[in-house]
Parts: sequence; structure tokens; C-alpha cells
Amino acid sequence: MTRFFAFVCLSLSGLMSACGGEDLPSREQIPVLRSRLFALQKALSERNRSAIDSLLSVAILDVHEDSDSLLRFVYGSDDGSSFSKLGDYTIFFSNELAVIDCFVMDSAARRDRPLRLIYKLDNDLWLVKEFRAGGIDSASLF
Repeated sequence: MTRFFAFVCLSLSGLMSACGGEDLPSREQIPVLRSRLFALQKALSERNRSAIDSLLSVAILDVHEDSDSLLRFVYGSDDGSSFSKLGDYTIFFSNELAVIDCFVMDSAARRDRPLRLIYKLDNDLWLVKEFRAGGIDSASLF
């Protein structure tokens, strides 16, 4: 009975590993994506265009966005909005695409300015390929 049980367990584990396990995104990407978000937050708080540019994909130019448009989104077109952090975030990702929904927060940590950041994995580096006002259904991008 013990050999039969071992055979069944080995067969099931082999079957499960053959059923698309390689296609699943690695959970190891979560801390990487978090660090990219925090790097963007730091660059935005310093209003450092060079640092922001280093976190953006060239694909962002296809949607007519850049570091200046991201700064305008965060601080307002009249530069009158305050910024403290990118808070209350959720991360959805696949092997090549990630969506981070968060809020542009001031010192009161209000959740009235949602932001959606769409990242693309480019040569093993997650870069922002698009941003826009946040939405409800991030998973629909996959």
C-alpha cells in the first residue's frame, strides 16, 4: 500500500508540473515590482525627470506620455496638487505585463486620485509603458 501511495503521489506531482506550471508568473517578481513602484514614488517626490525617465519604457512615447506628463498628472497642470506617496496599491501581473493600481496621495492620504501604472518587462527590467487615471478592473488587461 505504501508503494502504491508513493506511486500515486509521484504521478500526481509529475502531472501537475506538466500542466502549465512553467507558464505561471513567478512570485519573485512581486518585490521587484514593489521596488520599481517605490523608485517611481521617490523620483516623483523629488520631481527628478531623469530618474523618472529611467523608469519609463520608450513605448510610453507611443501613447504621447513622458516624465513631464506624469509629473503633471501627479502635481496637477497648475502644479497645485500636493504629493506624499503612491499608496494603497495592488499588483496584477503576468510574465510580461504588470498593472499597479494605486492612489496619488497627499499628507492626508486621501484616495481621490487613482492611478493605473502599466509595466512591461523589457530585457528583464520592468518599465512603465503607460499610465492613466485608475480604474476598477485591472485584471481585464490580461
